[in-house]
Amino acid sequence: MKTSCISAVAAGLLAFSFFPMTSRLAAQTTIAQWNFNGTNSETFSNASTGTGIMWGYGQGNPSTPFSSILDNGTPDDPGTLVNGTNYNRSVTVNPPLVSTRNLGAGVMFGAPTTGFNEAIMISWSQTVGFRSSRFWQILVSTNGTNGSFFAPSGGTGSSISETVNGYNSTTNLISGTATATVSANGFIDFRTINGNWLSQAVTTTGTITNPLAAGFLDEISYMLPTGQGYENNANFAFAIVGAFDPAYVGSSGVNGYKSSYAGTDSSDSVNGYNRSTAVGGSMRLDLMTVTAVPEPSTVALLAMSAAGALWMTRRRR
Repeated sequence: MKTSCISAVAAGLLAFSFFPMTSRLAAQTTIAQWNFNGTNSETFSNASTGTGIMWGYGQGNPSTPFSSILDNGTPDDPGTLVNGTNYNRSVTVNPPLVSTRNLGAGVMFGAPTTGFNEAIMISWSQTVGFRSSRFWQILVSTNGTNGSFFAPSGGTGSSISETVNGYNSTTNLISGTATATVSANGFIDFRTINGNWLSQAVTTTGTITNPLAAGFLDEISYMLPTGQGYENNANFAFAIVGAFDPAYVGSSGVNGYKSSYAGTDSSDSVNGYNRSTAVGGSMRLDLMTVTAVPEPSTVALLAMSAAGALWMTRRRR
């Protein structure tokens, strides 16, 4: 009887110990993050958390496509206090010119996933100027930023829809519903609100209240499929690039790129995509994050083990 009691206590302690283990494994681990909240001298190339690099991608894109002004970041960014040293910033990416081929220009990130065998998830905040490209594509590389990039397949993308607001100048308030849908192939359909100019800059004193960064959607995400070389890879890299309308069958950026608001091409000089003369709405990214996420089967297995140990404890009692 005494031995049975001791065994029951031991089994109970074992079962109890499994629960925090499953909790820890269920938690996501940030591998790298860029929040862009550095000082004026920051180059933006290095990740603010973890190890990673970033720069411009592809044809027709400047080698440093990042604005030198202190662009407003998403209000969800924890770096919202402005005191002359810390800023709530985002990175500005110029959309492709109409002479740029499909999937030909954007920004890329190198984020080593060495030591992480869990599924890799990319998440970020994004806002798009209303005359910028409606469509964007996630490209991935398993052999570094100088390697070949391709569209992933079989992943899990998010679908976000929410009311956004802000100012398209220091006084002109705008508000509306913005949406972002990411497909299983990493194709991003971003619809924004009219007047989303993305022209305001962060001031050097006070807090971020006016102007507010317009149109940011937060927690957009794409979970990469496992077993395709993205996990535990020192050369993992990805890019977000401008894309043609998937319904368009031609090869011209003049007609291929559609605006994020009206969905019209460069022939619409008012509301259409307008980069034919190197002008038009830009796109901004903030809180770009690469995360290791345990597979549900792993967490479920540990949970079953814990439940089994608990059942054995009760049975012995």
